Amino acid sequence: MFAQTFLRRRNGGCRGQPPSFFTIFGSSYTTTAVESPPFSTTLLLDYLSESLGFSREESTSIAARVTRYSSPTKPILVVDFLKQMGLDMAQIKACVSRYPKLLYFDVDKNLNPKLQCLQDLGFSGSGIADVVFKGGGFLDRGLDTNLKPNIALLKEVFGNNEDVSRVIMNYPALLRTSSQVLQDNVSYFQKLGFSNQRIKWFMARRPMAFRFHVQWFKERAHMLENDFGICPNSTMFFYGLYAMTSASKSSIEKKFAVFRSFGWSDSEIITMFQKQPFYFTLSEKNLRKKLDYFMNELGCKMDFLSTRSVFTYSLEKRVMPRVAVLDILKEKKLFVKTVCVYTLLGLTESKFEKQFLLPYKDLVPELCESYMTRTIQKHHTSIW
Repeated sequence: MFAQTFLRRRNGGCRGQPPSFFTIFGSSYTTTAVESPPFSTTLLLDYLSESLGFSREESTSIAARVTRYSSPTKPILVVDFLKQMGLDMAQIKACVSRYPKLLYFDVDKNLNPKLQCLQDLGFSGSGIADVVFKGGGFLDRGLDTNLKPNIALLKEVFGNNEDVSRVIMNYPALLRTSSQVLQDNVSYFQKLGFSNQRIKWFMARRPMAFRFHVQWFKERAHMLENDFGICPNSTMFFYGLYAMTSASKSSIEKKFAVFRSFGWSDSEIITMFQKQPFYFTLSEKNLRKKLDYFMNELGCKMDFLSTRSVFTYSLEKRVMPRVAVLDILKEKKLFVKTVCVYTLLGLTESKFEKQFLLPYKDLVPELCESYMTRTIQKHHTSIW
């Protein structure tokens, strides 16, 4: 019906010889975006609104991002194929809205073999929809030159389809990353002596870093060794590299400035980084907030913060509620022992409840409920 409508409009409603491809679409496609022929735009607008249910305004916005038109029946074939892959109309609409070019891919040469790769990994229709929605650019990459090599390398790193699917779902851009770049980065990690388990850990948490050229990693490794004094054979080199990939050089300097504002010297900051590199994965705002709380509220010293990974805990969900519980117990003279804040924070939830909540549930019944709902807001004056 869509194709018939197209022919009627092109021929003024009369029967006759169907126009050729080049008559319809003008000159061959170039890399320079050109204004689409009015009738092509109109056909697409009609299809988006009448068949996919977009509003006219939404259809206009989507059509404006299509720079290459081909067969007018292609959108129908693509949508039918996506339905066969298990996508519902809501998912198809979301994918088309995010990635309009999807409607003009060849089903047999492009979509079918590439989406089949995802199915082979265990992706369902909804999973495929998520990957296309978040990173449909992989459909522009070669099947044998990029997609398959990348999936093969991910299988080599992660060892099973489930973990490969998980990292792809979290960061679909890995599929469109240059296969050479991805291989070079994994090879560099292996050259540094990182085990496959560590490479897997790193890639699962920082997948976007593997899209950069290997030189990007080498520059940060050089900074670790020369500016922070962490040698490649050190056990902390791996975690230092991870921390370095979470921020740009300018961001690292800004975090230095945050520490300096709390009285830390550069040598003290470097010493801290050598022991607690994860501190540099925090945002400047979060870092400042935690430094203020631990140093100004709790009275923690620099050497304590440099040797205890207390900044890895959430202030709102763990640190402040637990400290407030202990302060309330001390005020009521129910707990008189000295407890190190690091020990307090390091306890599992069950152990914390067993030691600091359950023994006092009858004496301070509201304490347990307040802690469980994280509503304790009491400020403290304890010195640790």
